[in-house]
Amino acid sequence: MALLTMCMPILAGKEEKWLKKMEELHQVPAKRAFDASREVAGVHERSFLQETPAGHFVILTFEGDDPEASFGKIMQNMPEDFAEFAKDVHGLDVNSPPPPLPKLIYDSRG
Repeated sequence: MALLTMCMPILAGKEEKWLKKMEELHQVPAKRAFDASREVAGVHERSFLQETPAGHFVILTFEGDDPEASFGKIMQNMPEDFAEFAKDVHGLDVNSPPPPLPKLIYDSRG
């Protein structure tokens, strides 16, 4: 299994909106649908909230055979309401070219 990890900012003043959306995604049937979208894309996603003095960030991990391709599938198939949420809360426009993917700089086992 390969791993892709990325960080998304939560724009200033959008923390509560992000938390509310995450609560909604833990409720049935939203959780089933969201989880299924990741399965269809071929990836296991985990999201972490990182609070810092510089603001809040979401750390996302995508684990699967080809997490970069899976991320592309997720972006292409994102429901319109979630795409609007991502743009409002993270500044991520799914209709624009994707941001550059992170580069591994250090690996203590590599």
